[in-house]
Amino acid sequence: MDDLTKCLYEFVCRKRLGSLAVDEEYQETLQSIEQQRVKVEAYLDKERQWELRLLIDSVAGQGSIEGEHLFQAALSLYRELMRLPAL
Repeated sequence: MDDLTKCLYEFVCRKRLGSLAVDEEYQETLQSIEQQRVKVEAYLDKERQWELRLLIDSVAGQGSIEGEHLFQAALSLYRELMRLPAL
């Protein structure tokens, strides 16, 4: 991601994703994930709990990378569409 694209992506994340805070489906999903994590951790010792949290963080990081690539693809598609002649 070049500097301008990264700056635009960070702006969108900071300023335009506030709608997630009021998205009922998103909030229900977060709550479900947290409940499941608590249930699983109840069966694990401290070391395994730590490993579970590392796994969850890694999966979240993967999702962030995928989100960045999706953003780049959408931006690239927008640029292509802007070059097309009007119909």
